[in-house]
Amino acid sequence: MDKKNFWKLIDASRLAADNDPEAQVDTLGELLLQLEADEIVEFDRLMAEHVNRAYHWDLWAAAYIIGGGCSDDGFMDFTGWLIGKGEQVFETALRDADSLAGVVDEIDDECQVEGILYAPGKAWEEKTGRPGDDFPQHTYAFQNGPHGESWDEDAVDARLPRLAARFNG
Repeated sequence: MDKKNFWKLIDASRLAADNDPEAQVDTLGELLLQLEADEIVEFDRLMAEHVNRAYHWDLWAAAYIIGGGCSDDGFMDFTGWLIGKGEQVFETALRDADSLAGVVDEIDDECQVEGILYAPGKAWEEKTGRPGDDFPQHTYAFQNGPHGESWDEDAVDARLPRLAARFNG
C-alpha cells in the first residue's frame, strides 16, 4: 500500500457512495476487506500520517467556522471528513483552508466523519477474526498541539473570510 493506492481507495469509496460521507464509511470498509491484512494495516498507517498532516490551526479554524464550534474530538472527525474528500481537496486545504468554502455540500452536514478513521481497524478485525485490541496502533500527533499559528475565537472569521461569509454571513 502506497500513497497513490491509498488515495485511489478513498476516491473509489467516495464515488461509489455518491459523495455521501456516511455511506463512504461502509463503502471504504468493503473495499478494505478486499486487501490483505498487512495492506489494511498500512492503509491505516497512511491514514494516521494524513491526520497528522492536517493537524493545523488553519484547518481547525475551518472546522470551527463550518460547525459553529469544534472540540478536539470534533476536529479529529473533521480530518476524517477531509481525507474522505480525496487528495486534491485535502492538499488544497492544507495550503489554503479557506478553499473549503467551495467544497462543503449540504450532504456534508458539519463535516465530521468519525467512522472513516475506524474503517481500517474494523476491516482488519473482520479479515483476521482477531480482536481490535490486536490491531497495530499508529501515532497521532494530537498530543503535541496543532501546527501553525493559533487563533482566537473572536478573530477566526477574519482568518478565513470565505468560510466565514458562507457559514456566518
